[in-house]
Order: sequence, then C-alpha cells, then structure tokens
Amino acid sequence: MSKRTRFILVSGIVAFCLWLTTTAQVDYRFGLYLAVAALSYVLSIWVLFDDLKGIEWLTLMVLPVMFTLGCGLFANFLPAAIPRMFGMAFQLETSLLMAGVLKIVYFVLYALAMYGILLIENIFSVASIRTIQLFRAARSVNFILTLVASLFFYTVALSLKMPFWWIAPMVFVVSLILSFPSFWSVDLKGDILHDAGRFSLVVSWVTATASIALSFWPIKAFMGGLMLTAILYSLLGILEQRLSSRVYLESLLEYGVTVMIIFVIGFLTTSWVGG
Repeated sequence: MSKRTRFILVSGIVAFCLWLTTTAQVDYRFGLYLAVAALSYVLSIWVLFDDLKGIEWLTLMVLPVMFTLGCGLFANFLPAAIPRMFGMAFQLETSLLMAGVLKIVYFVLYALAMYGILLIENIFSVASIRTIQLFRAARSVNFILTLVASLFFYTVALSLKMPFWWIAPMVFVVSLILSFPSFWSVDLKGDILHDAGRFSLVVSWVTATASIALSFWPIKAFMGGLMLTAILYSLLGILEQRLSSRVYLESLLEYGVTVMIIFVIGFLTTSWVGG
C-alpha cells in the first residue's frame, strides 16, 4: 500500500469515527473526542513511522491530534436543524435534512484537511534530511490549518462562559501546543528549539492575556475566537519572520491592520446593551 493511499485511508477512518461521536449522548462526547484524537495520533505514527526521528515524534503529531480534537469540539456548534436559509423557510423534515447535509460536508472537509496535514508532516519529515521544493508551500498550509485549529479551541473555550481564571490557562496551553511546532518548522535543519520554546511562551502569554479581556467582553464566542486567532496569526507571522531573520515592514503592517480590522468588527458586532 502506497503512502498516499494510507493517508487517504487514515483520513477517512478518523473522519468517520469523529462523525460517529456526534451520534452519542452529549455527556460522553468529550471522552470520545479524546479517544478519536488518540486514534489520530496512533494512525499518524503508523503512516509516518519510517521517517520519524527525534523530536519529530512530538512536533509532527501535534497538528493531527489538535486539529482532530478541535474539530470534534467545534462540531457541537453545528445546528441540529436549519429552519430557514436565504430567506426561505423549511419544513421540519427539510430542516433536519439540511442540518444532516451540513454535518456531512463538515466532516468531509475535515477528512480533506486531515489528508493535507499528513502530507505536510511527511514533507516536514523529509525536509529535515534534504531540501525539498514543496517545503515552503507545506509551511503555508500548515500555518493556515494551525490557525483553523486555534479558532476551534478558542471558540469552544469562550463559549463555556467560565471565569477568566479558567479561560486564560486553556487559551495559554492551546496556544503553546500549537505555536511550538509552527516555530520549529521554520528551520528543520537548524537548532532553534530554544528560540521556538521562548517564542511559543511569548505568544501563549499574550494570547492568554487577551482572552482575559475578552472574558469580560459581551461578545459572541465565535467572534471572540476569531479575535484571538487574529492575535495568534500576527504573532506567529512576525516571530516566524524573526526566526528566519527576515522581517519586512510590509508584513508588519499587514499583520497589524488585520488585527485592527478584526477587532473593529468585533466591537461593532457586539451588543453592549444586553438582550
């Protein structure tokens, strides 16, 4: 069996298992999400085993596991029924069918993303030995999927409506886990583990501090998650350039403007009068 075939097989198996968790009772779902995330770790090791070495046993497994867990948690936000769309009202059977179709599309997209993640991790593993042309493209896709995974987790954390002393540690841990492999992938052949660790702590601390402010902000969970993701996006982008010793003014402006736009949208879409 070729490696690409195994990638497809693993992506399909994990996506199917993740879909099955949505049919379970709510009280059992978190444990099932953890089980499917653990399954994604085992299966990812199976398909990448021949090329894994050293710290790659940890760094290359972070995104498959975290993306799977985040996707499972975020699936709870999928509607059980869609009564109307584009101004059209649907009957009960149709609204349930539409919600079912949306759920299927969601997990199909997860399977495609998981396949892409496995391809990325395979490229990273090979790139640590020899130069490979797809490395830059793989890093770009890895960056995007890291942000998507962070959006899932941040949204779920804010939706819990817990005190800030619970939200901040959750955001800190998630940011730390997701940012370290991203920094590590900047130079797979160099010794940047120490710098990657330091930068990850900085990113996590800033993002967690922002989550404290948002925990007092009467904002929708998804919008708050998007704002935290924008902060992560800018910090990862700037510090990754710093690690590669190539910091561009245009990029700094781009990251700053992006964060400002997201925060302005968040401010304008927040109901400050309640209700």
